[in-house]
Amino acid sequence: MYDALEVFALDALADIPAGYMSAGQKRRLGLARLLVAHRPLWLLDEPTVSLDTGSADILVKAINRHLSDGGMAIVATHLPLAIEPARGISLVRKEAQA
Repeated sequence: MYDALEVFALDALADIPAGYMSAGQKRRLGLARLLVAHRPLWLLDEPTVSLDTGSADILVKAINRHLSDGGMAIVATHLPLAIEPARGISLVRKEAQA
């Protein structure tokens, strides 16, 4: 568990209740839980919300490592992320015609 906290730079906050953490710290805590859960498939919806640039980079590294270890990830985001290998799908809403 402490390794996951260290990856997301939360090891110094290990004894702090989540209710006292900032939005970004809470987001990083949720992402650290992915590392502890050891699930083969990660479903991430806008995972960079509330993250600064450095934390977003840590997230991308964690996703890439998960993929290189044989895992899978489905990531819904409005921002481009340097995830390799990645297959992108763009969804565009069409306006209804009268």
